[in-house]
Amino acid sequence: MATMDDDEGPQLVNIATLGETPLPSSLDSAALILRVPEDVNPAHAKLLDWITLCAKEQCALITASMSENGEDLPPNGVDGFVSFNMAADQALRSDFPDLQIVAANLTSRDLAMQAGEGGADALFFGDLRATSAAEMVKSVNDELAEWWVEMMEVPCIVPVTSAAEDPDYAPEFIAVPLG
Repeated sequence: MATMDDDEGPQLVNIATLGETPLPSSLDSAALILRVPEDVNPAHAKLLDWITLCAKEQCALITASMSENGEDLPPNGVDGFVSFNMAADQALRSDFPDLQIVAANLTSRDLAMQAGEGGADALFFGDLRATSAAEMVKSVNDELAEWWVEMMEVPCIVPVTSAAEDPDYAPEFIAVPLG
C-alpha cells in the first residue's frame, strides 16, 4: 500500500469476503483486504479471479484468514496478509520480507505499539472478523486510532460505512466493504 501526503485525504481500502462478495469488474482502491473464511475452498470461491483483478487494477491484495485456529499463510499471488497476532507472526516478517503485514483487531495502545514494533506495515483499527460491516465500524476505538495517527508513523486503516467518510483525525486509509 502506498502512502500519501496528509493533505490528500485518506486512501480507500476495500474489504471483501471470499465466496460471499461478488467479484466487481473494477476497483478504485489502493488495496483490497480479502477475508478468507475457514470453510471456503479458495479454488471454488475463485481466489484466482480476485488475484487477477487486483493485479489488473494495480490494487494491493491483502488476505485475512478468518480461521480462529491460527493464521494461514497467504497464497501465491497476493501482496500481503492480515495478522491477528503480530507477536506470533513476527517471524514471518523475516521469512516473507516482501509481503505487507497489516496488524488487526488491536484493542490497546500497548498492542498497537507492539504490532508497529513487530514490523507491521499498517494497523487496522476495528474488528476485521466482525460478522457485518456495521459491527466492524462500531468496533472502532476512535480514541485509540486518533492517538495512533497523531503519535506514530506506521499508517492505520479505519473501517467506515462509506467512501465519503473522512474521520476528523485523518487516518491514512479508510476501509469500506464492497457490495
